[in-house]
Amino acid sequence: MQQRQFPQRFIAKFALLVLPIFASPLFAQRHYEAPLDGGWPTANTTQRPTTSKAPAGTVSVELLRYPLSGKARKMLQKALHFIDLGDHKAAVNQLEATLTKYPSSAPYTQSLLGVEYLKTDRYADAVDSLQQAVELLPHDAINHANLGLSLVSMGQLDRAKQELHRALELDPHIPTASQLLAALPAAK
Repeated sequence: MQQRQFPQRFIAKFALLVLPIFASPLFAQRHYEAPLDGGWPTANTTQRPTTSKAPAGTVSVELLRYPLSGKARKMLQKALHFIDLGDHKAAVNQLEATLTKYPSSAPYTQSLLGVEYLKTDRYADAVDSLQQAVELLPHDAINHANLGLSLVSMGQLDRAKQELHRALELDPHIPTASQLLAALPAAK
């Protein structure tokens, strides 16, 4: 019996519909919060990121390198509100405005922006944003998994496999990465 071959765009669309796209736990899932005075981010010990191997109450060194100002945080919260409403175009506009006004918010903004670009079928933009997010936060498994998904969408399967493998090295419990990686050999 011959195995059916699916185009890469079909696999990417299927993955977007069936598999959850995770926003980075660094900001999007609100596991980390910056104080209102714009100081350093602190870990919320009642809700630890699921991808973290660190004990509760710890903050990664990468996060400490990128403090988030109160004004930038408010702009990101507004973008998250649009995301929660399902208004992805408004979320993209808000995130782009945040990045323009507060370039230092890039580690958080690029991660969210990449996911929103995926949701609005702007795959090349998603690759660019998520690549920047990975460069800024190289130990964030979710960013690697989302970059892998965006690369599949662009047909760059070899590079996508590398990113998905890296995501699983950092956190072997990311279902999106393992499921998408399992689907890729059939796509070749």
